[in-house]
Amino acid sequence: MSKHWQRTMGSVLAAGLLAGSLITATGQPEPPPPPAINVAQAGETNAVIEAAEPTETTVETPSHHRKRSREAVVSFGSKAELKAGERAEAVVAILGSAIVHGEVENAVVAVAGNITLSGKAGEAAVAVLGDVKIEPGAVVEGDVVSVGGVVTVADGATVRGEIVCVGGTVDIAEGAKVEGGVQEVPVPGLHALKDWVIHCVFKLRPLAPQVGWVWIVAGAFFLLYLLLAAATPRPVSVCVRELARRPATTFLMGLLTLLLIPVIIFILAATGFGLFVIPFLLAALFFGGLVGKVAFLEFLGESVVRAFSDELQLKPVLALLLGSIILTVIYLVPVLGLIAFMVSGLWALGAAVMGMFGSARRELPERPTPPADPLNYNLAAATVAAAAAAGATAATVPGDAAQTQTMPGEAAPTVTGLGPAEGQSSNAGPTPMPVPTGASTPASEALIYPRASFWERMGAGFLDVVLVSILGGLTGPFWFVVALAYFAGMWAWKGTTVGGIVLNLKVVRLDDQPVTITVALVRALMAAFSVVVLFLGFLWIAWDNEKQSWHDKIAGTVVVRLPRGMPLVCL
Repeated sequence: MSKHWQRTMGSVLAAGLLAGSLITATGQPEPPPPPAINVAQAGETNAVIEAAEPTETTVETPSHHRKRSREAVVSFGSKAELKAGERAEAVVAILGSAIVHGEVENAVVAVAGNITLSGKAGEAAVAVLGDVKIEPGAVVEGDVVSVGGVVTVADGATVRGEIVCVGGTVDIAEGAKVEGGVQEVPVPGLHALKDWVIHCVFKLRPLAPQVGWVWIVAGAFFLLYLLLAAATPRPVSVCVRELARRPATTFLMGLLTLLLIPVIIFILAATGFGLFVIPFLLAALFFGGLVGKVAFLEFLGESVVRAFSDELQLKPVLALLLGSIILTVIYLVPVLGLIAFMVSGLWALGAAVMGMFGSARRELPERPTPPADPLNYNLAAATVAAAAAAGATAATVPGDAAQTQTMPGEAAPTVTGLGPAEGQSSNAGPTPMPVPTGASTPASEALIYPRASFWERMGAGFLDVVLVSILGGLTGPFWFVVALAYFAGMWAWKGTTVGGIVLNLKVVRLDDQPVTITVALVRALMAAFSVVVLFLGFLWIAWDNEKQSWHDKIAGTVVVRLPRGMPLVCL
């Protein structure tokens, strides 16, 4: 690093320290009072003064030979101006421009603003995210520095030090005098960052007409919202219903989730193995936040239309478009745009979390009710299937039981089709529909019970990941073996995991065979592959009609929701 560059950086740091000290300073201390003068000494002094012949040159008023002096000119959010004929210790402007026509003893500093100098700067002129313009006749005794701006030195201007422009350009006229040389440091994208900081960050809004690249980013997110609205209509509609039914609860849930996420990440990181889980958690939150944001935009568009007409119903795509336009206009307003951005994000996150926990409860009435006694239901189903295959009908086998007539005052005989009636001996005759051999084989659980939703499986997976993280933290480098043994062993032993027990989920095969250790290992290894490809194999559940992930399709399994779970102590 050259000496000129070191000196320039020293000028920037000195200017920053000067700006901070001038902003925090509340004022200079008053000068001490003059010392007391003895009366006798005063008399002698007066006698000497009277004896001396007064002249016009012995007494001079400072105003005749000095400019009007000021301590410092500091402004925040407006321009700082030093007029001609004035003198100041320093000129500092934050979120504004610095205009100097007089004389500055130290430095001229502008943060997120421009510098216009037609007078004199005693040390340096530094503009951070701003331009520096040295007009004719101006003098800068030190360096001129611009970060993310343009330095212009007019004809007749003088710069005693060096001109350094970081991420900008330098324009020096032919008659200008620069003694220290010129150094340009190219930084790609710094000018665009400057516009964003000035027009978006400092004005507290996400979008600004002056910043072009933020509109490109906003357009890319809008296309992503359209893709999610078309690919995941069901999760989006669930989140929209949550926003419409419980808007306040949804907002509070989003705020609570945002507060708990750092705590959960800290706990996972503390276990050691949980560091591998954190990307999965962040990816799930990001995906859920996007789905929730699509739902919020649709809800906003529908709410605006419903305010004018209760009968008019918009399609989801039109509601998404209308909501995006309204929110974009709000984003352009300073301060209000930032508030809208934060509130909409919390609502989106809360809608995703509420939709995850509330989807199962809403879908229960729409799904078939499981039987009270699955064994009898499975036996009856197997009996009917066997009878239909053999060409049997509802006719009964001839015998005494078939010719039994009900006499007055007697109860009708009970025929269940599954064996002898209660209290009847085994030789009382054949039953109307005998149980065929093999009827004890249960019917396919994949056809009886409803499929687990995406959010149910993600909730169970999160619980399992936390448990495996703790176990992996204890085993150190063997965490992958522990995770593989846990999932494969639990699936082969009980067809579920601890997370599945909590949410009443079970892994079953589509061919009605038990989940063997081989199938469980294949499913566990393919689940690891689904993690490697940015969790796309897990996200596939959201839009798959069969609610299968990639490892489900490879292993030939599905995850169903049982009517009631088995307590952990019964395992």
